Amino acid sequence: MSGRKVRAGSAIALSLLMVTGFQQIASGVEPPAADPASSPPPGAGPADVEKGEMLRHGGSSYPRLVRLEHGPAKGRVLASMTTYVDRAGRAVIYQSDDDGRSFQQAGEIRDPEGENEKGMCCSTLYELPQRVGDMPAGTLLWAGTAGIGADADVREASIRLWRSDDQGRTWRFLSTMVDAPRGPGVWEPEFTVSENGDLVAFYSDDGDPKHDQKMVQVRSRDGVNWTDVKETIKNDEFTVRPGMAGVRQLPDGTYVMVYEVCNYDPDHICTVYMRKSEDGWDWGDPYDLGTEITSDTGAQPLGTPTIAWAPGPGRNGRLLLAYQLLALDRGGLAPGNGRTLLATDDPANPGKPWREIPAPVNIKYNHGSTCRNFSPTVVPTEDGESVIHVTTDFEKYIGGPCEAWFGVGPIDGGQAAQAPQQMDTRPGR
Repeated sequence: MSGRKVRAGSAIALSLLMVTGFQQIASGVEPPAADPASSPPPGAGPADVEKGEMLRHGGSSYPRLVRLEHGPAKGRVLASMTTYVDRAGRAVIYQSDDDGRSFQQAGEIRDPEGENEKGMCCSTLYELPQRVGDMPAGTLLWAGTAGIGADADVREASIRLWRSDDQGRTWRFLSTMVDAPRGPGVWEPEFTVSENGDLVAFYSDDGDPKHDQKMVQVRSRDGVNWTDVKETIKNDEFTVRPGMAGVRQLPDGTYVMVYEVCNYDPDHICTVYMRKSEDGWDWGDPYDLGTEITSDTGAQPLGTPTIAWAPGPGRNGRLLLAYQLLALDRGGLAPGNGRTLLATDDPANPGKPWREIPAPVNIKYNHGSTCRNFSPTVVPTEDGESVIHVTTDFEKYIGGPCEAWFGVGPIDGGQAAQAPQQMDTRPGR
């Protein structure tokens, strides 16, 4: 969910038990992080993670995966996460040279605007598919929100962009993409390169007094100078919050975007939608919320969507979707909640039901929180037959360290979970 602050009007059925704000990070109160260099205690793990391995130890949020398509490390999988160490928000970069079956730390970003309890949040990782300015194809970009730790009335948030020319080992600051006025926030950057070669960035903006949140886009010819601020998605009902864009370009040149729209559907607090663009910059009428994504069982993905392209039987391959919750059509949790991803072999037809596939990481009590299954990420294996999946959950208890978990599993040939979930009645769940 796009939730760095509590949303107005965000009541929901008790069966979902959703927490609709990243309050711990937004207030600067994060659980103490363990030493990142330490390894998980032998046999340690929460009751909630039924399947999956801990990727790192030391606190993680907003995981992102990319498979390098250019340069000497072509085929390598990189993962980025934000963490909190020594009163500072930082980014950590991990690499996998065995197709997502193990990860080792490759680099780190220490943004001075995240130090001294200012914090970093809501980050993304992107490999340039072609040259932009002086950045060749294969240049890595990382961007995140700095300054989230202050109280909302004095917060000075900005989205900061960093560049790596050596596959994520070292990084240098490139530009501030957007500065928010004191108080509001700017969150969740996402990149694509448009048809005309511009680097386009999308982000969630809390600064318009007419909208609790809207999605905005900007573009750049060099990654340094950003222009042409434009509204991407908005709604005139103040509490409706579109945000958390995920963008991919299909082989036929079409661009697709997934995103959440919160506080619009009374049964589904943060419904996942999709829209298309022919050029990566013009996404149509910003008041058109797009097409709802549904599964072949009639369920609906809710919150924090991310997307990946994979080879498939058709010209445009297939799309894989990760998300936080899977809900029944009229509310309540669907059987596949916490245990499934979605896939479609018809990316040009977002209204066609997506099929549920088994998630490599399974979360048993997935009822929504600022950590559990929040903003997961996927990328296909090199042969396109399986999916690498990274998501987050509390290591041992609610409010404790939030950690990243990973797994690899088949896209086809597996049986998605269909058994109903039991409600967890333990305090705090």
